[in-house]
Amino acid sequence: MSSQAGQQPSENPIMDSQLRICAECHQPLAIGDSDRICPQCGQQLGGNDLSAMDLANAETVFFEHTAASQESTDLAQQYIGRTFDAYAVEAMLGRGGMAWVFRAQHEWLQRPCAIKILCPQLQQRSDEFLDKFIAEARAAASVVHPHIVTVHNIGQTGEHHYIELEYVPGRSLQSILRQRKRLPPLLAVELLLQSCSALAAAHRNGLIHRAFKPSNILITEDYQAKLSDFGLAKRIVAGGAQQVPETLAGTPPYMAPELFAGRRADARSDVYAVGVSWYYLLTGELPFAERNLRKLIDLHTHAAPPDPREQCAGLPDEVVQLIERCLAKRPEQRPKDADHLHAELREVYLGLRDIRSLVVEAMAAVDLKVESQGDRHVVNVPLEGGRQQRIYIEDQTEGPWDEHLVRIYSLCCPVQDSYFRKALELNADIAHGALAIDEVDGQPYFVMVNHYSRRTCGAEEIRRSVVNMSKWADQVEFALTGEDRH
Repeated sequence: MSSQAGQQPSENPIMDSQLRICAECHQPLAIGDSDRICPQCGQQLGGNDLSAMDLANAETVFFEHTAASQESTDLAQQYIGRTFDAYAVEAMLGRGGMAWVFRAQHEWLQRPCAIKILCPQLQQRSDEFLDKFIAEARAAASVVHPHIVTVHNIGQTGEHHYIELEYVPGRSLQSILRQRKRLPPLLAVELLLQSCSALAAAHRNGLIHRAFKPSNILITEDYQAKLSDFGLAKRIVAGGAQQVPETLAGTPPYMAPELFAGRRADARSDVYAVGVSWYYLLTGELPFAERNLRKLIDLHTHAAPPDPREQCAGLPDEVVQLIERCLAKRPEQRPKDADHLHAELREVYLGLRDIRSLVVEAMAAVDLKVESQGDRHVVNVPLEGGRQQRIYIEDQTEGPWDEHLVRIYSLCCPVQDSYFRKALELNADIAHGALAIDEVDGQPYFVMVNHYSRRTCGAEEIRRSVVNMSKWADQVEFALTGEDRH
């Protein structure tokens, strides 16, 4: 919104335009009424796609985002097809609050990369924007992790400051969700598990992200997640205090209730944003969706989140309970940081996976085939001397224990009275699993057996158990019978 003749432009972008939220990517935007493209996700915006936030009763809230003007957008287009420092700029990837992001080719190293260029007008307005831009690069560069977009370089050419980033071919999780409306529970947890591992690395390094949301998670073509945009990240300093301004920063639908009350962000407010994102991925809707900022704050602060099973029937209790804990109003009721949340997410992920896929993954590492017989999965393990041992893996949901188990076992030989003493002696020396008697297909057998909790049993545990059990079961069978039957 242009200023009137004779007046100087306001130093505060909020005074020149309305603070709004894009209905697609939920990015807070300071834009004029003439803008019809969201600078974050690039979507065309109709009259109902942007919703003005009522700031009349929330004057202390200021989000650290601004928007480039239309002439800045025109300037950005001039980079494409030209050489910028050592980079041949090929295409525009997106436009955020302070900068443009381009796909480019590093001419010296001959590798693709992404170049994030600070809007020159913002730097002219205040050195604070350059400080924030450099702080973003340093924050992201301080955490090296396979699921974080890597910072390669930071530099300046002329009046332009830039950050060279790893180029991630693919698209944002927000874009995928826009197309698919909602994600299957297993895929949602898998992508969050990767993203949360990145967030955990940041927390261990003393950083809080403050902008965890689907639009800041990039997904490669083989569905690897990369956490991006450390522009709002803040470092936790020694003693637990944080260098965080009293004003708020973030995207309102993902912000924890204590932030609206003036408390400083910490790892648990990042956990809250993960909970909002998880709910959103499963249902295609935000847990708290309100266009009026004051009402939105009230929902975050006081309202219980809706049950995601209303939109996504059949979700396991473990999923719903963990989402509820992430969205707890009191920070101390949430997982304390992303490390703890990642551990719990892994248990949920393993519980959602079907046993066959786990067994197939486990056996692929040792090049063994899996034969499925209904709910029972069989692996033939070759051993030295031309011997072999057959291992069975089952998903055990019934039994005297209130625990969902994975049962891995192998037949040694039919039960005979003459074997009992020797079997007990052998059982005392077995290092893996236990020798027991079980009825298999109507006949009692000596079996080597091992149980794992379904919540913690992954492919590695299954692989290790199959390999070790095959050796021990074969030795027991040979010691009792002198034969190789099973």
